[in-house]
Amino acid sequence: MALTKVTSGVRTLGTGEVATANMAVDPTNASNLSSGSVPLAQLGNAPSTDTTTIEDDIALLGFKVAVAGTMAKYNLVDQTEDAFVDATGIDASGSTNERHIAAGYYVGGTALTPTASGGTITTVGDYTFHNFTSSGDFITDMTQNMEVLLVAGGGGGGKHSGGGAGAGGLVYQAVRSVASGTHAFVRGSGGAGRDTGSYPSDGGGAGANGQDSTFNTLTAKGGGGGSGSGGGVGAGDGGSGGGAGRGTVAYVGTSNQSSQAGDSGTYGFGFDGGAGTHTGAPYPADGGGGAGAIGGAITSTAAGAGGIGKYLASFAAFGESGYFAGGGGGNCQDNSNYGAGGTGGGARGGNPTSGSDGMGRNGTDNTGGGGGGSMYTATGGANTATGGSGVLLIKRATDIVTVLDLTLKSNATTAETAPTKGDIVMTYTNGAGTASLNTDLTAEFSANDGGAWTSMTLVAQGTTGSASPHFIVSAHNVTLATASGTAMRYRIKTLNQSAAKETRIQAVSLGWS
Repeated sequence: MALTKVTSGVRTLGTGEVATANMAVDPTNASNLSSGSVPLAQLGNAPSTDTTTIEDDIALLGFKVAVAGTMAKYNLVDQTEDAFVDATGIDASGSTNERHIAAGYYVGGTALTPTASGGTITTVGDYTFHNFTSSGDFITDMTQNMEVLLVAGGGGGGKHSGGGAGAGGLVYQAVRSVASGTHAFVRGSGGAGRDTGSYPSDGGGAGANGQDSTFNTLTAKGGGGGSGSGGGVGAGDGGSGGGAGRGTVAYVGTSNQSSQAGDSGTYGFGFDGGAGTHTGAPYPADGGGGAGAIGGAITSTAAGAGGIGKYLASFAAFGESGYFAGGGGGNCQDNSNYGAGGTGGGARGGNPTSGSDGMGRNGTDNTGGGGGGSMYTATGGANTATGGSGVLLIKRATDIVTVLDLTLKSNATTAETAPTKGDIVMTYTNGAGTASLNTDLTAEFSANDGGAWTSMTLVAQGTTGSASPHFIVSAHNVTLATASGTAMRYRIKTLNQSAAKETRIQAVSLGWS
């Protein structure tokens, strides 16, 4: 049959008019991309690849090629080769301050391992995490710099076109000295969602504020409860402020976290609740503030979203996509345009089109998320405690390391005949700062079991890798200037080492002729 061509009544679709759920093929699902190519511009959110291990392998390969090349070029009789994937080849009795790292290198320094307890303990790489999801003591036998995140309980959502609650106050300190001893943590509970009150006599009622969390002189303030509507009871002030109910712009909750004394305010985060106003149908309410942004304001048809929480990469495994302390979303009484919860544990507002679903959701525990606002037939959440409880997270180095100068002495290798010349090839990286050859990094060799040493002038030969460049250096055809013999050893030193300059030795080869 013939096809009719549409030539009139055609318009351009506006942004957001076609939802992903209404598409025949979901373009956000990678499994649906069975053919064609994806433009490079669309790959901005692709996760980066950690090439550290690959670059380490390439560096060792480059080292081995350089070592093999010297054998023929300089007519070497024999040579040793030590790649420090383990401690083989090193004379511990003749070395000083040597620390072998499992990643495959030697560095100068000492390491002390504190004994610490409290919370759920996990170790990732060189760091140990303590996750407190209930009140308890953190106990350590050594003073140590630590990364600390403290979050209070989120507020409870308001009732009757209720505003979303504010998130619990958040205190984050990237470097905090925690002394040896016992330090009590008190976890703040979430505030209760409003379950009583009538409109208009008390505006439907505001939710309760969350409780404070405390640790090591730090205080995170409980989040403010969301407001009810009609101008009766205002939203709560708190770590982040509660959002206004419909028509209650004068009752917006404000953040008081940054006004706290000392570190609690200096390193504190929290924002005010949303402050939009619209008194007519569909009676939307504002979102509660989060640790990363102010609560969302209403439009004429939709409630405000909760303010986003604060993103913390170090603790991403414990939060919501790395965010903590998101605000609660507001309720919209006469349609389903409730406010979304702020990323970081904030709860969405109630959805009155689904009957009993008019209750706002609970904030997520252990994030300090604010509770969602509810309509007049429901509490501020599925339970009376709608704010998410607080949390304490501690990240500390598993070992306390002091960077020191290193002397790395090899085991002896017996030569067939007494050599007259030595040859060395070495690869290293800069863990911190930049090593200067023959000043911060030196090499020597001995033919009489370390009784006397001949200095070698190192010369740069090139680099491999980009993330953390590996440097290949060498000294060729160096005449033995000390006592002869057949017990061959090398001695590598790193000098002028500190936290600002750390030189990592990854492989050494000594040859002779």
